[in-house]
Amino acid sequence: MTDRALEAGEFKRGPGGRPTREEAERRHRGLIENAFRVFLEKGWEGASVDEISRRAGVAKGFIYARYPDKAALFVAAIERLMEEAMGTLQFSEPLPADVEEGLCEFGRRLLDLVLRPDALAFHRLFIAEAPKFPALAEHFVARNPLRNLISGVLANYPDLAAVGPEVARSRSEHFAILIIGIPRMLALLGVREPPAQEEQRLRAAVRLFLDGCRAR
Repeated sequence: MTDRALEAGEFKRGPGGRPTREEAERRHRGLIENAFRVFLEKGWEGASVDEISRRAGVAKGFIYARYPDKAALFVAAIERLMEEAMGTLQFSEPLPADVEEGLCEFGRRLLDLVLRPDALAFHRLFIAEAPKFPALAEHFVARNPLRNLISGVLANYPDLAAVGPEVARSRSEHFAILIIGIPRMLALLGVREPPAQEEQRLRAAVRLFLDGCRAR
């Protein structure tokens, strides 16, 4: 399909025939989602801007007006969809007020997110391609949306809130490792523990985390 055919589709247009702001955002969101799917399916080397353009139903000119090359689109797709995934946790039901029960419930929600097949596929892709994009790895180390989300949850509990920024950062990283580390490693190998065993591991990890914070 040519760029002209793609641009002739049924899009909402404003004065002068240009797409409305809402339409442009809808098409951009579709571009990011389809780019992510193509990268997951074909990897960095196999993915092409032509394929992404065709699947998203937008012209290549629409893509290059926003991203100078495939690498920039790859980074944007990972960043945006990772932030959207974090948003699904932020808008979930409130957590229990009891700190142990609250962190166990939060841990369940984290595991439900990171152990989804698409999330595991994303993790494999990110690890495989990160060496080609050192700036991408540095960006997520400095501005990790998962770490920021965990910090926000921990700060809601009085027992964990009265700390400086460095301690808060360290706690959020340790919480992520304790809760996610082994279950995700097993899932990447194609193994998931029975629900009762996964729950037992989760509760032990939360208690270990809280004991460490209280000891400090």
